[in-house]
Amino acid sequence: MKKLFLSILVICSLLSGNAYAEYYEFNKCTTIEFTRDGNTTKYTNNFDQHNYEILGKGSEFYRGRVKKLYDLKWEYLSKFYSKEQKIKKKDDVLYSIDSDNGLIIETTVWTDEYVQYLNKESHASFKARRYMGEKNNVRRAVWEKVITREYKIKNFTGSFLLGEYTHGRGDFSGKIKVNINLENLTVRSVSSLAKSTRIEQCKQKGKNENDDSGSSGTAFFINKKGYLLTNNHVVEGCTLSKISYKNKEYETKLIATDKTLDLALLKAEVKPKTFLNFSNDEAKKLNKVYVAGYPLGKGLSDDLKISSGIVSSIKGFEDNSNEIQIDAPINPGNSGGPIINENGDLIAIAVAGMTEAQNINFGIKSSAAERFLKSNNINVDKSSYSRSKNNEQLLNILEEGTVYTYCN
Repeated sequence: MKKLFLSILVICSLLSGNAYAEYYEFNKCTTIEFTRDGNTTKYTNNFDQHNYEILGKGSEFYRGRVKKLYDLKWEYLSKFYSKEQKIKKKDDVLYSIDSDNGLIIETTVWTDEYVQYLNKESHASFKARRYMGEKNNVRRAVWEKVITREYKIKNFTGSFLLGEYTHGRGDFSGKIKVNINLENLTVRSVSSLAKSTRIEQCKQKGKNENDDSGSSGTAFFINKKGYLLTNNHVVEGCTLSKISYKNKEYETKLIATDKTLDLALLKAEVKPKTFLNFSNDEAKKLNKVYVAGYPLGKGLSDDLKISSGIVSSIKGFEDNSNEIQIDAPINPGNSGGPIINENGDLIAIAVAGMTEAQNINFGIKSSAAERFLKSNNINVDKSSYSRSKNNEQLLNILEEGTVYTYCN
C-alpha cells in the first residue's frame, strides 16, 4: 500500500531545490475546461483522448462566402484526406519555468501526421482564397512540429505563478496571461482578445537533466559565528557553495551533512547581526507558522518571499516523527528555509512538498536539527522568554537571518 501511495504522491525534492538557472517542466497538459463567450465545456483529464480531431466536420457552421471558401479548400484537401478522418493532433503540451530569465515557456509538440495535414490545409486555403479573387495579404502559413510561446513572469504569490505574453505582435502583446498553480500543476490561460479561458491539468516531468549549471535553495544563520543550516539535497554534489548576504557573495565551507534527515551545516566568514533562535516548545497542531525562502531562485526576484499557514500534523510522510506537516506553500527554492512560529522561533526547516496534493508540505523539526548540530559540536540558542511578535518584528528576523544559497 505504501509503495502504491509513493507512486501516486511524488515527494518533490525537485520542487524544493535546484532552481538556479534550470527548467522545471510540467508535461502532458490536457485541457479540462474551456470557456468562450460565457459558454463552458468540460473534459476529462485524458491527454490522448482529447488530442484527436475529426477532419472535415464543421462546414455546416459556415455561411455565404466563408462556406464557399471552406468547401473549395476541402475540394483541394480531399485528394489527401476524407472529410471524416480522425487524426491525432499533439504528442505533448508542456510548460517550462525558466527561473534564471524569469520566463514561462509554453511548448506544443504536434504529431508528424498533423503537421503534414496543417501544411496541406494551409496550401489549400491559399489556393482557395486566390481562386476566390483575394490577391492582397494572402500568404501560405508554414507549420512546424514544435511551437513555443514565452510569457514574462510578472508575479509569484504563494504557489501561484503569473505570466504575461509580451512577445506578441500588435494587439496580442499583454493580452494573453497564464496562471500556474505549482501545488496541483494546473494552468489557467486567459485571452482578453478571444474572450476565452482555458484550464489545463499537467503532469510532472521534472527538471532539464541536461542542465548542469548548479543548484540553489535557502539557508539561515543559527549563530553569530556564520554557521548556517540548509538541506543536504541543496548542497549535495556542489563543489563550492555560496550565499548571498547583504547584496554580497560569500563562499561557504561544508561542515557536516545528514542524508537521512536531509540537513547540511555550512560555515561562512561573515558575522550576521541576526540569527534564528530555536524554539523551546515542540510544534503543535493549528500553531501558526511562517515560511521564508527564495522560490524559483533569484531569477524571479532577489526579494525574500514569506508565506504563512498552520501546522497540520506533528508527523511527516509515512509517520516520520522527525518532521511536521504544514499547509503553507513550499515551492522550488524554498528548501532549507526556516519555518518559524509567532514568537519568531525556529520550529522546522522546509524540506519538501507533494506535487499531486494541495497544502501538503513538510519541515524537519527543529528538535531533530538540534540533535544534528550537537553531534557536530554546535550548540543552539533558545529563547529564554518568548512571546508573540508583531509582523514587523517577524519580518526583521526572517529578512536578516535568511539567505539565498547556490553552487556552481
